[in-house]
Amino acid sequence: MEVPLIKGDLGGSNWHSLEDDGYIYNQLLWHLEKAGQIAQIHLLLREETAEGHNGWYSQCEREGKTAVFIKDVSRAWQLAEGHFIENPSESIGLQVRYTLITTSLNSLAGNIPPELIALLIQHEIWTPAQGLAYVRQSQDSEKQAEGLRAISPYLTSTLLTEALATAREIWYESDRAEALTGLAPHLPEILPEALATARKIGDKSSRALILKELALYFPEILPEALATARKIGNKSYRARALTGLAPHLPEILPEALATARAIEDDNSCGAALASLAPYLPENLLPEALATADVIWAQSSSFVALKGLSLYFPEILPRALEVARGIGDEYYRARALTGLAPHLPENLLSEALATARAIEHKRFRAEVLTGLAPYLPEILPEALAAARAIEDERFRAEALTGLAPHLPSLLPETLEIARGIGNEYYRARALTGLASHFPKILPEALEVARVIGDKSSRAVALVGLAPYLPGVLPEALATAREIKDEGYRAEALKELALYFPEILPEALAVVRGIGDEISRARALTGLAPHLPENLLPEALAVVRGMGWEAPRALALTGLAPHLPENLLPEALATAREIGDERFRAEALTGLAPHLPENLLPKALATARAIKDEGYRAEALRGLAPYLPEILPGAFATVRAIGYWNGQAEALTGLAPHLPESLLPEALEVARGIGDEYYRSEALRGLAIYFPEILPEALAVVRGMGWKSSRALALTRLAPHLPENLLPEALEVARGIGDEYDRAWALTGLAPHLPENLLPEALEAARAIKYEIQRASVLTRLAPYFPQALPEALEAAKAIGDESKRADVLKALTATLTPANVDLSFWQDVLQALGTLTRPNFLETIPNLAPLILHFGGEVALREIHQAIREVSRWWR
Repeated sequence: MEVPLIKGDLGGSNWHSLEDDGYIYNQLLWHLEKAGQIAQIHLLLREETAEGHNGWYSQCEREGKTAVFIKDVSRAWQLAEGHFIENPSESIGLQVRYTLITTSLNSLAGNIPPELIALLIQHEIWTPAQGLAYVRQSQDSEKQAEGLRAISPYLTSTLLTEALATAREIWYESDRAEALTGLAPHLPEILPEALATARKIGDKSSRALILKELALYFPEILPEALATARKIGNKSYRARALTGLAPHLPEILPEALATARAIEDDNSCGAALASLAPYLPENLLPEALATADVIWAQSSSFVALKGLSLYFPEILPRALEVARGIGDEYYRARALTGLAPHLPENLLSEALATARAIEHKRFRAEVLTGLAPYLPEILPEALAAARAIEDERFRAEALTGLAPHLPSLLPETLEIARGIGNEYYRARALTGLASHFPKILPEALEVARVIGDKSSRAVALVGLAPYLPGVLPEALATAREIKDEGYRAEALKELALYFPEILPEALAVVRGIGDEISRARALTGLAPHLPENLLPEALAVVRGMGWEAPRALALTGLAPHLPENLLPEALATAREIGDERFRAEALTGLAPHLPENLLPKALATARAIKDEGYRAEALRGLAPYLPEILPGAFATVRAIGYWNGQAEALTGLAPHLPESLLPEALEVARGIGDEYYRSEALRGLAIYFPEILPEALAVVRGMGWKSSRALALTRLAPHLPENLLPEALEVARGIGDEYDRAWALTGLAPHLPENLLPEALEAARAIKYEIQRASVLTRLAPYFPQALPEALEAAKAIGDESKRADVLKALTATLTPANVDLSFWQDVLQALGTLTRPNFLETIPNLAPLILHFGGEVALREIHQAIREVSRWWR
């Protein structure tokens, strides 16, 4: 009979230093709990090693008993929940601490690929129990299914039972079916369960692929799998499913090949042919080759030929020939690198010759590096290729890119960098290599200081500033010596953030920039920082521009900063712009800043614009300040030849329309031919004239394209009166596509009255996909608190961790002490425990009011400490 520990049996708080006798690690928490030493349990889980790591985790990990640590954290979390009545602050703090630990383990598990876990077990670096613990800890259902499949050959019968329990808990049917199918060879008795799960998968492509795997055990379901595959609408997915069935039903290979040939997209067609290659009999090869030949994109044709060549080596020369013919050198380099492992020696030399013929120096160096694993003797040649790049800019970039991949050659890489003649690129190369050789920063600084070209020297010095802030004064002195005005202005603009007294100097430099677009951009960047005494000079710079595009750009950027006495000159500058597009832009930018006496001149300028679209844009910009021009604006709007332009113009005019002009505005809106843009125009008008909202809603109801209907309804929803909301909800519920329906319901939810909330809740519950269902329920929750538990359940069922995190973040934003009791708080925290730590930490600000409500400031301080400690234990 097991005897619980009593106080003092083991003493101290160094539980992690205990030697494992095969029993104590598994049962320590049980003994502590039976002895009433609950505080010792919590101390155990926060002990630290001398190196500052979590002591109990480190010891369990060392002993291959990670699962024990996970189990202990879970039990301690339960004990903390049960301790709330006695000490609420401590309970809440511990609950969040254990969520932090759990999410840290989730992050760790999510970063280890299933294949690596299997290898660690295979090579006895991890125990099978340890591997299973990490797979179970993963919170992404797809990765969990892949992990169970990968480690299943190494699991004992006891561990297989645990793995089966894990597989059965996976929410997503396709992932659960994959996990069960992966375990089936080792647990034949679960095959019927796997088959039943597979048949429930809604997505035909996933269902066909799982049925194909199960057909190894149930040959009689092959016709069912084939029928499912043939019903897949997307040709790429149908070809993939048929290809998967081909080994079991070779008679369907011609059908699969025909499906692949019918794929319009070159990339997908090439991929489909490559995946068919392992199963094609020789008599179908000519047809496959003919299909590859008609793929227009050479890179996609190569993908097909490469796939085929793995099984028909005789076509390798043809695949290499296509690779050589790829026009884009980047894709040619990728093709050669991908083909290299399969080429015989005589063709490898040809591939190498092709690589050497690539003109782009950087790509040539990259492809030589990529070929080196298959031609090890050329690894030094890859570095030599970088050394031989004539353009020192690309040589510097190539060296920086090669350094992390060629650690054994880093000293030689550094030598090449030192040999770059251009000081600027040498400085860039040395700065880029500094992350590998931090000790060379002083050398990089010395190189930067002797760069002859002062512009390059200034840029190099500014680039070094994050590592060596003391170089800023030197950078300013260098910038002042730059002869080229554009480069000098750019450098001074960067440095003006640190030295505002150089602004007059910077403006003088801007005036001298030859390229007017660069001059306009530099002036716009300087404008917010210019003192009033420099603004006349800045406006003179604008007026002196010969090209009208940069003049309009600069005038718009300068206008908000001009004093009233300079505005007549600014308007004159706009009126002188000949291009109507740029004149309209300049007038619109000036309009909010013009005094009343200048508005008539601006109006005359706008009316003189002949293009209807540009004239409407200018009139719309002036309308808030000249309401009397509105009647004449409609003729301009009508004359715009594109529907979105008419809708945009009407929406822009709407805030300024008097009621007397509504009939004319409506007439223009009703004449818009496109349904979506007509609804947008009516919506823009309805914001100010609510009486037309029924008409706007009727237009939305009649839209044929469901995505447009959902978008239009969402945009219209905030403006609908209560009597129209039942009809709007009916429109939303009638959208067939669940994604679009959820989108529409989400947009409607905040605006629904209480009597419609049950109907909206019913519509939300009917959405099959968890992400969309959880999103709608979350939006309903603030107005219908009873939706919160359902929203939480739907969120927990989302298999993808990042998507689940997005929904849970949104859900926690709706939580308040008024709608959350202690039980639901614990449910929410358990759900958040399925996230990775970064995603959980993002929810802490949303949880803060609840933490204060349940645990007070003491709990908040404890959680702050927990975040610091846990982040140190698991970085």
